[in-house]
Amino acid sequence: MTPHPGRPRDEAIEAKVLAAAVELLQERTDDFTMGDLVERSGVSRAAVYRRWPSRKDVVVAALDKNRTLPVLTPRATIPETLRDEFQGTIRDLGPDALNLLHQRLIQGLRDPDVQRLYWERHVSRRRSAVLELLRAGQIRGEVRDDVDLEVALDLINGAAYYQGVVRGDWASPAASARVSTAIDMVWESIRARS
Repeated sequence: MTPHPGRPRDEAIEAKVLAAAVELLQERTDDFTMGDLVERSGVSRAAVYRRWPSRKDVVVAALDKNRTLPVLTPRATIPETLRDEFQGTIRDLGPDALNLLHQRLIQGLRDPDVQRLYWERHVSRRRSAVLELLRAGQIRGEVRDDVDLEVALDLINGAAYYQGVVRGDWASPAASARVSTAIDMVWESIRARS
């Protein structure tokens, strides 16, 4: 006799809770409580805690709602692929995505645990496609063997974030051009010389 796997996962409950958490994050300047979340979602406290052991876990899940892992479309060169990826991501930031991005920054600055959890559960996975692109470039001899690929990606991400977070200009042609220039500069410093 095989053991029962437990209660099947109810996607509708998760969707209600995450939608309520997103609404609360977007509406409030202070932290919402689990009581607020239960009231807004209409889901029982027990059902919430079965899925997320703490408020921080719900916040981290809500901050990544509706985001997917990037799938790179390879272009003729690594820099072209990187430019397409970064410009496409920035171009596709709608008002809801921008609001959640702002909340990710706010929540992470407020609570280092939320920042760490968000990095571990979401950001580190999202970086994997670009890191694989760069690793493949190393294998083919296009990227120098001594390059720290994590740092190279941090430099490009930093340029992209700077446009929106510091300049307040996510998607203008000038911001896009600055990100492209940053990609070209990073590429020049990491590419293998023939």
